[in-house]
Amino acid sequence: MLNLLTDNRTLSSGSFWHLFCLSSLYFAQGLPVGFLFLALNTYFASKGASISELAIFNSFLLIPWTIKIFLAPFVDAFTIQKFGRRRFWILSSQLGMVCALSPLTIVGSELSIYAIGIIGMFVNFCIAFQDLSTDALAADSLEEITLSKANGLMWGSQIAGKGIGMLLGTTLYFSFGIPFGIGILITLIMLIFLVPLLSRELDFKVGHEPVLNQKNILAPKVLFKEVARVFTDTRAWWAILFLIFINLGSGVYEVIYNKFFLEELNWTGEMIGSLRPWGLLSGGLMGLTAGFLGTYYQRHLLLFLFIFVQILIYFFLGMFTDGISNFFAYVIIFGIDMAGAAISVCMFAILMTLCFSQTSATNFGIFMGLANISTLIGNNLAPSLMEIFNYSGSFVFCSLSLIPAALLAFKLVRRNSVETT
Repeated sequence: MLNLLTDNRTLSSGSFWHLFCLSSLYFAQGLPVGFLFLALNTYFASKGASISELAIFNSFLLIPWTIKIFLAPFVDAFTIQKFGRRRFWILSSQLGMVCALSPLTIVGSELSIYAIGIIGMFVNFCIAFQDLSTDALAADSLEEITLSKANGLMWGSQIAGKGIGMLLGTTLYFSFGIPFGIGILITLIMLIFLVPLLSRELDFKVGHEPVLNQKNILAPKVLFKEVARVFTDTRAWWAILFLIFINLGSGVYEVIYNKFFLEELNWTGEMIGSLRPWGLLSGGLMGLTAGFLGTYYQRHLLLFLFIFVQILIYFFLGMFTDGISNFFAYVIIFGIDMAGAAISVCMFAILMTLCFSQTSATNFGIFMGLANISTLIGNNLAPSLMEIFNYSGSFVFCSLSLIPAALLAFKLVRRNSVETT
């Protein structure tokens, strides 16, 4: 039994508390995504929102994630060491989420989809800062041998947060309204806030104990020098190209799948809200599995395998859109979420091995910002694809857009490497 008074709560060495803290922070990122992104998408789609309205709503929510590259230097350059270099930003971000969400507990039911999207955008700015600081904390405090296992736990926790958030969100929105649902979300965020609050962060990057960082501000010259170090590795440039393609399909899918099930299968919003969370939770388990597999097998091969699976699922969905059965729809939902979670775990573990400098937040922010730009492009392509090709052609596009990413996965490994990294 964990004793908060006597047990070691230092974020190092892959200890139980270390991994628990990182996982809880990723769970705290997933919850608002489930409540705001997934549940509200389903809620608004069932209330008659168009594909264009949903695309704009999703774009509002994604804007903070696409400009992470500009947010990340703040996480690397500024802090208050009293709270921990990364932990300061984590604690501040969680409090910021609560402040940004609070208006929805009062006027949430009276606002338009666009107004709620704008508020969600501010919430996501806070989540983006927490994500950057948590990723940097993981890159700083984890040894390379534990990266796959930790990424599996972290990403699995985030997916679980999304699933639980969507399940709770859709249930509460349809039954009690948006303000009540957001009130429950705020309560959960504040409970999770206690975990980083009770933790202790190291004042050096693991493996570089002699290089202490006792200052609250990292000099701009050092910041730029450290960022540039990562791009001396050619894999970083291949990663940039890979990230441009990896989320195009999922960006299109997230905009249109609700309307597809509502219009083509005559499902209700409540049905989608009760089924997809189980797909997300299964994805969390698959992400955890992929993380442990990455300890024993080469991650780029696992990455290629899971991308290939998602290519097949999107392709068959596009080919057999007409007359699709409920059973096949269940398989699609579970398959896409499970493969997507595994892709993210493998991708994150590979990219974190490139973030070896003091500017882990900025370097990882560059990579994740590009991944989210890919999603944003997919979101904005969805209305045009639907207008030209309808559902079938849109899903085939999701499949074809992943082919370059699958091929580029082999460029993300060290040449002639036999290691798992």
